Amino acid sequence: MGADEKEHRTSRVHDEPAATMGRRRFVNTLLGLGFGALSATFLTAEDVQAAGRDEVPIVYGLARDDEGTLRPRRKEVPADWYDDFRSAVAVHRNLELFSNEDVASSAVVPGEYGGANASIHVEVTAEEARGEVPERVEETPVEVTRVEPPETTGGHGLGADGASDVPDELVSDERESDDVVTDEGGVPGSVAVASDDLYGTLAPAMRDPSDGTAYFATANHVFDGSDASGQSLYLLDGGRTQIGTVSASHPKADVAAARPESDYRPLHRIEEGEPGNVLGQFTEAGLADLKAEDEPLEKVGARTGHTEGEIQAVDGLTCAYGAICKQGQLKWGDESGFSDGDSGSVNYHPDPEDPEAGVLVGGFNNARTWWPGENYIWGTAAYHITEKHSLTF
Repeated sequence: MGADEKEHRTSRVHDEPAATMGRRRFVNTLLGLGFGALSATFLTAEDVQAAGRDEVPIVYGLARDDEGTLRPRRKEVPADWYDDFRSAVAVHRNLELFSNEDVASSAVVPGEYGGANASIHVEVTAEEARGEVPERVEETPVEVTRVEPPETTGGHGLGADGASDVPDELVSDERESDDVVTDEGGVPGSVAVASDDLYGTLAPAMRDPSDGTAYFATANHVFDGSDASGQSLYLLDGGRTQIGTVSASHPKADVAAARPESDYRPLHRIEEGEPGNVLGQFTEAGLADLKAEDEPLEKVGARTGHTEGEIQAVDGLTCAYGAICKQGQLKWGDESGFSDGDSGSVNYHPDPEDPEAGVLVGGFNNARTWWPGENYIWGTAAYHITEKHSLTF
């Protein structure tokens, strides 16, 4: 396939008789032209016809309707930008960089609208590893940065991973559950929660679309072990109220989902968020689009409160902390916006379709950089959690 055939592949959908295709043929056509699986599933012929010749439609997010069913949020983006981004993601996943133990992390930096193309950013812990990473794959540039190995930076402590021992000021007689729990037992995201020994931040409600069950959720490492199943999740108040028991523990995604106890129930809401209602979540392409539009993400953590920052990279892989390599990582903001106790918080952005109504979640916040030369927060993107574990916001 020549260079001309590679470029603008998705825009060739305008040359197809989309309006007269059956659904199966239409989906297969989108997949064959390079559209992502989610876009192929939810896009329609009408979406294609609404886009300009140099544009293609994408699904940038999923939002719940009144019945709780996730519905697609669509928009048009430049076809060449989308092709470039999709190519970079495909190249990144085919590189298999983690067969090299000197690679600490890698991720895709989405391109800009009318500006720089997408690239792959790789962090290595040894100078000789530079020569083992290609400078370019097809049309995608690969940028390599040397970072210090974690064992030489003192970064293996809890501070690097965003969880910490429970501080006295968060467990006192002055803190009552009535301060955050509604009369109906609802608990919003962004409040402080704890295991028996460590504390973090509660995420807004996570839901299993197969049966509609809503769970409390936070970072799995708040439970200080690979499998947190069966452990208690507490609200940090004067009485250390148990609000749930972990029923699903996912160390690679660093997510623990807890089934509610007693009359407590998770809320699709972020305490002190403006707007605070959580409507759904962004897709991978939606996060890339936010970066291209230079739109920030926000978070509310139990320790540092409200902060915001720019998206840096998506589709990340990291082996920089602990023994488990993590996929589907989102890098954003800077390390000053994250501290011990913020793990389990989510990053979010107002829903572009209805920004006054609520927000869409980008993903969890689980850690921050601690090595010289890099400066960001990372965590598992919501789309990756949905793909691997079928849980949604």
